[in-house]
Amino acid sequence: MSKEKVLNNLYEEIAVENCKKRYKKTYKISRALKNISLSIMGCLSITGIVFANDISAQIYDNFFLTGDGVKTAINEGYIENTNMEAENSVATVADTTTGKQIDAADTSIKVDEFVMDDFTLSMTFDVTLSDKASEIIKAEDVYDMNFPDLIIYDENNTVLFCNSGIQFDEFCKEKNLGYNYDTATDEQYIGSGVNTFVSQKDGNHVKVVYNIYTGGDCSYPKSKKLNMEMSQIKIAKNEQTKAGDEEITLNGNWNFSVDVPEKMYNRQTTSYVQKKSSDDKFKVTAATVYPTGMNVTIQAQSEKIPERKVSEEWKFYKTLPDGDELKNSEILNYIAWKEEQMPENKAIEERVRYLYDIDSYVTNSNGEKFEMTQGPNANGSVYIDKDGIMTYKATYDLTNYNQTDEITVHISYHGEDIEIVLGKEQK
Repeated sequence: MSKEKVLNNLYEEIAVENCKKRYKKTYKISRALKNISLSIMGCLSITGIVFANDISAQIYDNFFLTGDGVKTAINEGYIENTNMEAENSVATVADTTTGKQIDAADTSIKVDEFVMDDFTLSMTFDVTLSDKASEIIKAEDVYDMNFPDLIIYDENNTVLFCNSGIQFDEFCKEKNLGYNYDTATDEQYIGSGVNTFVSQKDGNHVKVVYNIYTGGDCSYPKSKKLNMEMSQIKIAKNEQTKAGDEEITLNGNWNFSVDVPEKMYNRQTTSYVQKKSSDDKFKVTAATVYPTGMNVTIQAQSEKIPERKVSEEWKFYKTLPDGDELKNSEILNYIAWKEEQMPENKAIEERVRYLYDIDSYVTNSNGEKFEMTQGPNANGSVYIDKDGIMTYKATYDLTNYNQTDEITVHISYHGEDIEIVLGKEQK
């Protein structure tokens, strides 16, 4: 297919679709971005797509909003109230909407309380705005607040949270660590996600909850001290403000630390192994109970997923050099969307969704039932490899405080109910 023919065909089809958009308003930019994401992943390997179970809208009754497992741990006293002194910094406050700026606006930060185990680090930050800072933004007018360059590391310089690889590289250079983002191990840089929200506004105080959680197979070390550094506080004044476009910026320098209590750095986890399964196709390959939850990995023989149909336009697009006139977002979005509409790919997508439709819960020997954790990160991920082996990972609200010698995993998969009995691993 010649470049000229591709160009003419694509622009003609795009023109038709744009016409449809004007009248039907069907395809929006947000949809196009979603389509391109799914299509590109599908071209590489459809078995790599993860469909997480829907997260319930139920909010558990604990101030971190991290799930019933964390609530149980907190009720058992697994939480640290720091009683620390606030770290103050002379800050500059600027409002991009008005252009107003104030210097010497003291702003202080401290950690009120936190929970930490192998997979969860939830912290409440207390930010105090001075009267001078309040000339631009009052605590009561804060809709959202975040710390875009926050870095958290322990006494061994293990980074538990960082916003970017560039920031991590700067940290490594400053500490003369001899490694960087590309060469750091999972023990040197923990891959973490984060969910944040403003939990309280009182006088000049704004309390911000950071729910930080590990990704992949990483786990947090048994740190004895957590060091925090940041130079910016971003504040949004309304719900419509997008992340990164906050109206208010406070620039300062905040460096502070908290001691991790012994109950957290000496925390215990319990490994379980499979004793029996009602279906030999399903096998638990890893199961760990920790203070705020239980992680389980299950493998099962599924089926090989056929490769997606790749369009000639997509093949052609990948051969184009950078800067080519055809290499633009409008054409790429359209190619991705068109490829997703191909009947073969729609059928594969439907089959994948069917194969990934799995649900589960666990029970202890006392008959207590524990659902999957409703926390800040998606739960119940499924992956099917090229050989048709399905790996299912889930986190449940069963904790150290309600574990028993035996735990049963209950799986519902395409009308079949499977039970896998686990027992404590003998050491």
